[in-house]
Amino acid sequence: MRPHAYLRRATFGVGAAIVVCCFNVLPVNAFEGASVVSYYGYDDCIRLQNDEVSVVLCPAAGGRVLEYALDGTNVLYLPSGGEGWRAGTDRKRPDLNAGRFDIGPEKVVKRGQVLWAGEWTGEITGDRAARLTSQFDPESGVRLIREFHLHESDSQLRCTQTIVNESKKSVSLCHWGRTFAVGGGVAVVPRSVHGRFPVGYVMYEGANSIQLQPDDPQIQVSKDAVIVTGPPQHAKLGFDSHAGWFAYLAPTNQIFVKRFETYPDRPYNEAAGLTVSVWYPEQDRVELEPIGPAENLKPGQQADFTEQWWILPYDFPEDPNDVEFNEIRRIVSRKTTPAGQEPGTLISPEVHPNRTVTFRFSGGDSEKISVLLNRKALPLTRDVDGIWKVTTGPLAPGIYEYVFEVDGVRVTDPRNRWTKKWFVCASLFEIPGEEPLLTQRAGVPHGTVHRHLYQSTTTGGQRAAVVYTPPGYEPDAAEPYPLLVLCHGFGDDETAWTEVGRAHHILDNLIAAGKISPLVVVMPNGHPIPPNERTWSEDYNNKNSEQLVDDVLDDLLPLVTTQYHVSTHPERRAITGLSMGGGHSIAMAMTRPNEFAWVGAFSAAAPEGEFATQHPEWTQDTADVNQQRRLFWIACGSDDFLLKRNHHFVEQLKTHDIDHVYVETKGNHSWNVWREYLPTFLQLLFR
Repeated sequence: MRPHAYLRRATFGVGAAIVVCCFNVLPVNAFEGASVVSYYGYDDCIRLQNDEVSVVLCPAAGGRVLEYALDGTNVLYLPSGGEGWRAGTDRKRPDLNAGRFDIGPEKVVKRGQVLWAGEWTGEITGDRAARLTSQFDPESGVRLIREFHLHESDSQLRCTQTIVNESKKSVSLCHWGRTFAVGGGVAVVPRSVHGRFPVGYVMYEGANSIQLQPDDPQIQVSKDAVIVTGPPQHAKLGFDSHAGWFAYLAPTNQIFVKRFETYPDRPYNEAAGLTVSVWYPEQDRVELEPIGPAENLKPGQQADFTEQWWILPYDFPEDPNDVEFNEIRRIVSRKTTPAGQEPGTLISPEVHPNRTVTFRFSGGDSEKISVLLNRKALPLTRDVDGIWKVTTGPLAPGIYEYVFEVDGVRVTDPRNRWTKKWFVCASLFEIPGEEPLLTQRAGVPHGTVHRHLYQSTTTGGQRAAVVYTPPGYEPDAAEPYPLLVLCHGFGDDETAWTEVGRAHHILDNLIAAGKISPLVVVMPNGHPIPPNERTWSEDYNNKNSEQLVDDVLDDLLPLVTTQYHVSTHPERRAITGLSMGGGHSIAMAMTRPNEFAWVGAFSAAAPEGEFATQHPEWTQDTADVNQQRRLFWIACGSDDFLLKRNHHFVEQLKTHDIDHVYVETKGNHSWNVWREYLPTFLQLLFR
């Protein structure tokens, strides 16, 4: 489960998804193996296909999978008589057929027909890939998103259902994988070593009774599996298997395999804590249903559950009682991939609603794997499918960095694209708070992040910078926009404040809340002298700082002024930064006091010397500088290794009567602190 705050819509443009609405079909084949087709009485279906397998999705009535066919033979139950059914027709409810999904738990959740039978939006999102999105359901308070991706050469179909809580209250739901296959087959469900049910399954008698030790002639029970050879005495069976797969031997000479991840340490909120259900509503069909764990979602949160489907050729036995579990297990093991091991599907890190985090690593033959989180090593354990994983306890809201240690070698998480680029890189994740963090992308207007390369006369080479423009930026506005120069720390680059600090989200959210006025932000690269020269260059920090001041004022800001509608008046200009960047801001303030009226320094690498001897020019005309400068804001954490250095600098400012504001907070030298300082500083500017 991965929590996020808001649902994003697809838009048209370069690389955008092809949207197929039930009322507006766009027959465009921009991706391989994906097209809009007419099927089963619907003109707006999406077909995903490769040389052997065809999948047909129906957004018109409940977001169903109508076809999952190998060599033209559909394993799903789709009888004649239901063609073209839509909500609002004479039959109020659709037939129980095809590849449906749903939400539970049974008897508890209230859900409207818009999820089960309403019109959904279909999107072709890539080669053999599509997304179906439901309407918002006011009864359950959620919207459902189903994403499908068919493998380029085999029958693997990845199906992910995401539950998005768009209501104003918390909900407790779970995933249902309600798939109706052709009847007359054999269901094979592996048993878990530590299963709770005495015979590996339970049987529902009507709506209010469950047999814990049923005995049925159609059901074979062994220590390894439960094999259902036909419809039992009572239609619904429940299982507590954590094997992560089950198979259905269809009379169409096919094996239909579903793989999915289970969570033994999490609660399942079905009445009997089921992970799998098999239901025989009629003789001609059977429902095959993986069930997900309880998802307790606050407003704005979402959770997803992935099923992996395979359809394999298999000669249906003349006598269903002759089915051998070990044979089926060998076929499944050799011809399908365990859930979580498929390329692009192993999720790490996975942030859960209770703020715990699961890390996963496919370590092959590794002997020992740990995750280093907050400088503490947490050992991972390998499961039966060869995946190493560990789940933390609840973590406080904020940003975290981590690396894996694999047999003594430290590596970033290959499944996580969010990486801190530094001398020693680390993977990142964020824990949301009770209320959405300012650093989270919210449902508000968004600004634009631009990246520039420019020729620097200061360095004689090319330099890079990032520029943020606010939502609704107008290049011909009556008043030019105020400007902030935002500097990064040592070893980072111009992308640090957006990629790690999420400064663009902070700005978007503060502007939307009316707490700051729209402004343009420039983020320079803080290393005009390459940082690798630090090892042999004398006085690297001062030389680098001097060049940075010159580059920003003589090269970067002139470029920004010509390309963006920004103010050139000091009263409308500010500069701040963290660590080394805080030192750069101080250097700019002290050496060029007429350039910026608003100055900040977060956990700054502040000057260490005595002003009177090392920087006598800083102590001249302090009265005039104090009058020109509107704010000199310095902040540092109480556990920061630069705290004493900041204390010394502040004492020097006091000694020489240089106006300033000093703030000391909890925290160390980390992004969680600087992500708090930035919005605080922004709300003090240009007033």
